[in-house]
Amino acid sequence: MDHGAMRRAADAAIVPLVASLAPWGVVEAHWLPDRNGEPVLWVRVGTELQRVTLEAQSWLLPQLHVILARMGMPSEKVMGSRLEVTSVEAETRLFEE
Repeated sequence: MDHGAMRRAADAAIVPLVASLAPWGVVEAHWLPDRNGEPVLWVRVGTELQRVTLEAQSWLLPQLHVILARMGMPSEKVMGSRLEVTSVEAETRLFEE
């Protein structure tokens, strides 16, 4: 898979990822490649409690992998992908300090 196709697959995964995680407090998401070119999807929730709760779910990373696979990303890229969770609350606190 070329870089453009991988980028399109990661972009396409954002909407279903946010939609499926909205009940857990996810308000937005984006992705960036890491140093090795593997996708890292970042999701943002409102509070630190929501972040901790979401990160504790054992199904979270497998759900990301399923969504990426459905969007056409090759299995070696899917398995190398990561998910990071941040909160608006923590980001606000960071900029206040």
